[in-house]
Amino acid sequence: MHTKHLDTMAMQYQAALQELQNAAYEMSKRRTRTEELVRLEDSVGRTAAKDILSPESTPAFDTAAADGFAIISSTTINASPSNPIYFRVMGTIMPGDKPPPTPPCRGADGVPQCYEIMVGARFPDKTTEYNTTMDACVWVADVREVSVAEVTKADPQLGNRFIVLNKPVTQDANRRRAGADIGKGDRLIRKGRKIRSSHVLPLASVGIKEVAVEPLLRVGVWSSGKEIVRTDVNWAEGTISTRKTESRYTYDADGPYLMAALKEWGAEPQFLGLLADDEPETLERALREAIAEDRYDILVTTGAATPGRSGFVRPTIEKLGGDVHFHGVAMRPGATAMFATLESSGPDYGLVSFFGLPGDPCATAACFRFLIVPYLQFVRGEKPDELLLATLELRVSTRQESEPNKDAGAPVEASMGNDCGPLCLDVFRHGRVTASGEGGRRKVVRMSKDQGPGKTYPFIDANCWIHLPHGQEIVAGATVPCLSLSASREEEWQ
Repeated sequence: MHTKHLDTMAMQYQAALQELQNAAYEMSKRRTRTEELVRLEDSVGRTAAKDILSPESTPAFDTAAADGFAIISSTTINASPSNPIYFRVMGTIMPGDKPPPTPPCRGADGVPQCYEIMVGARFPDKTTEYNTTMDACVWVADVREVSVAEVTKADPQLGNRFIVLNKPVTQDANRRRAGADIGKGDRLIRKGRKIRSSHVLPLASVGIKEVAVEPLLRVGVWSSGKEIVRTDVNWAEGTISTRKTESRYTYDADGPYLMAALKEWGAEPQFLGLLADDEPETLERALREAIAEDRYDILVTTGAATPGRSGFVRPTIEKLGGDVHFHGVAMRPGATAMFATLESSGPDYGLVSFFGLPGDPCATAACFRFLIVPYLQFVRGEKPDELLLATLELRVSTRQESEPNKDAGAPVEASMGNDCGPLCLDVFRHGRVTASGEGGRRKVVRMSKDQGPGKTYPFIDANCWIHLPHGQEIVAGATVPCLSLSASREEEWQ
């Protein structure tokens, strides 16, 4: 582990997050698209633009929770096998039926009265005439139907269907009280919360058909590089590159990744093309067109972000009057990441955010997860992702991995993978979290074997990013914070 001071003017990662949060606040104040109404079934994955309150109570009425018989519970207090209680069945109430008023507790012959009731049906309405309420439903399996001959003093002319009960029934047994689930005015979804499919159940149950959600953040994405092969329109030449050549020998991985990841994290991305000639004028022209009509909230480029000779992104942003909030973050990978804001020249004069990311795929992915995703969450008012704490295990290599031509079974010393860098950096390493121990309560994480910034194969098996905060020495057995690679955790995390 290196411990020397890093000679850099890069901003610390936490300070960069604060810059992003401040800029997100400014963008939110100037957004002209504050909310949009969408159908409930289309709202999953979107962010609530305001508190969603219930317009009514549910259940709207007292209903039966089981098939059985609606009774007045107080009549069953003394019920027992030696003292059975007989009830006259006054009728049947089905779901959707308008319920009858509650009859007197006892009929003219003194026999207690009840109604057969099906699950979901409304209880009989309370009556002011008799001041009685049927307040319980005895389950059908707990009663027995009997003939009129078995019921002492029963008058057949008042009804000839009877049941007998041999045990007391408590008040509210098998009875769903009106408003017991959701009350009118209850807050169902808090502003800024992401709507899930499970939320649709309570929202639909109170008759909500549309919800107000935050507009999707519109993101424009460019890839850049003379060496890149892409099947999209080439900005510089207006042609399509589909095959590798001696000058174009690298397929574009950053562009497709960002498009997919932005969709997964609830944005509305559009690929704006390949800046294929690495000329500042090409980027300048593309940026001017993008900010001219308020079509985008965020713009992203990959490549040419370095402060060296090949880095033309920052000078172009400054030429357009952009405010560079940071260029260089004390993180690995992604140290050359840049964030700026540009004034839109469109009719609404909004604020456009700009991210200049490194071109290496691993660095692009890390910057997206740890810079762009937090920014999306800041703008939408969402809570940051919950960290998973896991125990770091050293990866035990074999000689086959490091020296394929030697003895495949000979073990070599344990390793955490690539060097984690100076202690003044926040380091992000992809790896795999698994559950171990009884009930899977213990979470264990191992770094991917190869952490090279240009390597993509490790992402096939990786399911998390490991955050190694600056100033913290990392050793085997240490507890480290992890974040999912994607918008949802895998089953192994649970």
